[in-house]
Amino acid sequence: GLNVALGALEEENTALEGVVQHIDFLQKVGKSRKAPDPKLRQLMEHFNKHRLRNEDFEFPDLLGAAYEFLIAEFADSAGKKGGEFYTPRDVVRLMVRLVDPRPGMRIYDPCVGSGGMLIQAKHHVEEHGGNVRDLRLYGQDNNGGVWAICKMNMLLHGIADADIQNDDTLAKPMHREGGELMRFDRILTNPPFSQNYARAGMEFQERFRYGWCPETGKKADLMFAQHMVSVLRPQGCLATVMPHGVLFRGGEEKKIRQGFIEDDLLEAVIGLAPNLFYGTGIPGCILILRAQGAKPAARRGKVLFINADRDFRAGRAQNYLRPEDIEKMVKTYMAFEDVPGYATLVDQATLAENDFNLNIRRYADNAP
Repeated sequence: GLNVALGALEEENTALEGVVQHIDFLQKVGKSRKAPDPKLRQLMEHFNKHRLRNEDFEFPDLLGAAYEFLIAEFADSAGKKGGEFYTPRDVVRLMVRLVDPRPGMRIYDPCVGSGGMLIQAKHHVEEHGGNVRDLRLYGQDNNGGVWAICKMNMLLHGIADADIQNDDTLAKPMHREGGELMRFDRILTNPPFSQNYARAGMEFQERFRYGWCPETGKKADLMFAQHMVSVLRPQGCLATVMPHGVLFRGGEEKKIRQGFIEDDLLEAVIGLAPNLFYGTGIPGCILILRAQGAKPAARRGKVLFINADRDFRAGRAQNYLRPEDIEKMVKTYMAFEDVPGYATLVDQATLAENDFNLNIRRYADNAP
């Protein structure tokens, strides 16, 4: 009966197409059913105690918040796998504040996971009194199960018109208009760290004009960065999480970094605390890049390095960014000036002298 009901829900709601069809309440593991009838009955009776309509809730987005809470719990128990679909909310809030999305913009996440970056971008516009009706949200993910979670997350947050696609972004970017790749005002993402990729059969290879990382050896990080740069609108900007290796590895990756710096795309490099992300204890960093020629005049020819690897709250299994840590990073980035022992402005000539090595400690050393 539940399987039939779920099938009917999907058939009557185009927004649910492909989202719930893989759920099977008759699924067996070994000889017993995964969810026996008494358990399912208890679950239905439990949900039947309360009417779950927005007007019954203390605040309208309660279902969406509950679903996000479950995704976070799921990511926590999934350990390493959790990092594939969930970026901690404190990091997401930081990134959204750094790029400051506005009403009327197109926001894009090429490795969308469960959709937290896009949802937080919508919340950011709402919190600043903006009209979210003309905000357009786009995302793509390679994993079908994660894509379904993202679609459901959007619906439970009342976002029915987000364009979420399922395929490999590097091999086959799905957002197109007029035969070309669609362009976006803001891009926010946390791509999978250090992944292999295959050049054969890749569509729109002109995206990668700064070079090709080795296909094996887990070096797809700067390929994702190049894809993002190629789909920015003329005044667009992006924030992406990256492993520290992209800042100093040699060979093709150095050539790509050099291209970003010489074309004045790179605006800021922010070093984060270790153990913030699921599935890896290594510290990540955030790169902020702008479309060519889009940097404000006062920032041209310069890159801001922020070393925030000491700013966090230690947790039992994981570290967290506190509100004051986020505030400090955002304010420093907005001011775009030196802060002794924390942030340093570096010009292109100095970066060239250092052979385009972007190791954060080299420029912003916070050692006592």
